[in-house]
Parts: sequence; C-alpha cells; structure tokens
Amino acid sequence: MSTLQRGHLYWVEIPEEPRSKKRPALVVSPDRRNALASDVIVVPVSSVLREAPTHVRLRAREGGLPRQSVVKCEQITTLRRERLRPRPLGSSLSPTRMADVEKAILRAIGVPID
Repeated sequence: MSTLQRGHLYWVEIPEEPRSKKRPALVVSPDRRNALASDVIVVPVSSVLREAPTHVRLRAREGGLPRQSVVKCEQITTLRRERLRPRPLGSSLSPTRMADVEKAILRAIGVPID
C-alpha cells in the first residue's frame, strides 16, 4: 500500500460523477493520517476556470497538471485510498500555494479570512 502525500495531485475516481470520471485531486490530509487511514481527504481539481473565493488557480504543469486548472476547495471530500492512482502527477505544490488552498477551504466552511 503506497503512501499518498499531502500537497500532491493524483488522478482519482469520484463515485458521484458520471461514468466514474477520472480527474485530478489534491491531497490535503496530513501525511501521518495518510499512512494509517483507509481513506484520504482530497479537493477536486477542474480545468473549467471559474472565478470564486473558494477556488485556487494553478498554472499548467504546476504539480504535474497538463493545463491551467482550479482547486475547488468548496468540494473537499474523503475518498477511499483505492480511488486514487498510486503515483502523483508531479511534484508537490509550493508551501505558498498550499497556504492559498488552506485559506480557501476555511472560506468554504465559513471561517472568516483576511
């Protein structure tokens, strides 16, 4: 069983989507939890670029993405680890970008952010 890493993007199958569509998702759960749990906390990524206070834009090739995309932080979810491909798309997102994601997640759950 491979360890999924926080800050990396993986191809995932989201069961609620039509035909088990595969899409990138960002792992946001801590590495310690990822090593022990049977599930992982992720945020889906979309190449449909819509501006929203809960979206974080990523450049093409950032984290291994093929095109410019957004992390849709209002859709944070937990998936069984089997729904994630074992290898990340690329390198981890930068600490600055992860801080942007964390702030957007807080906005999505109603925590006031400066």
